Amino acid sequence: MIQQSRLAGMGEMVGNIAHQWRQPLNSLGLVIQDLRAAHERGEMDKAYLDNSVREGMELIRHMSLTIDDFRNFFRPNREVKEFNLKDAVDRALSFVGKSFKNNNIEIETEVMEEIRLTGHPNEYSQVVLNILGNAKEALLEGRVERPMVRLRLFMEDGSSVLTISDNAGGIPDEIMERIFDPYFTTKDEGRGTVIGLYMSKAIIEKHMGGELTVRNINGGAEFRVEVPLSPPSIKR
Repeated sequence: MIQQSRLAGMGEMVGNIAHQWRQPLNSLGLVIQDLRAAHERGEMDKAYLDNSVREGMELIRHMSLTIDDFRNFFRPNREVKEFNLKDAVDRALSFVGKSFKNNNIEIETEVMEEIRLTGHPNEYSQVVLNILGNAKEALLEGRVERPMVRLRLFMEDGSSVLTISDNAGGIPDEIMERIFDPYFTTKDEGRGTVIGLYMSKAIIEKHMGGELTVRNINGGAEFRVEVPLSPPSIKR
């Protein structure tokens, strides 16, 4: 039984890593394709090549960190540190920029510059990346005419609040309560797999003392990530 439990846990971790790697792999593929296109257009110079290599290496570094994040996810001695929330959000946005642009998805941001939290910055970025990835899937599956994702980062009652909304039509009422369940899939409803949402909720609520919720708004869904600046306790 112990061995079966370990194997199940390993399978869960591998599944989550695969989910997290999907977006960076897509972006890395776009970087490589863009290199060939730039060469054919005669735009390939040293500066262009250096920038593309830098983008590619940053994506690979992120994928390596993803392995470390999940390997350390249940360890009791993980590092807790202060970080700028805007930097964590920008890090996630940097990984989806090319993919969103390639699919004509507009990103609108309204972000406060200086909000600092104590917690796990890589995990927070993973949460944002998860939500953005699911928004992208919903927009593409729904064939939205003018797809858009909007991010707002602000303070409210002593807590940081990040909202991420889309115009993909919203989440059906009959599955709204199950959207954060482990291994729950809404493929038939056109929103793909949401394994990452279960992990995201665990990160925000169990590891950072916050709350992750979702609701439907006019024309789409809105995820709300709320984390107090001074949580009562942070699991290490």
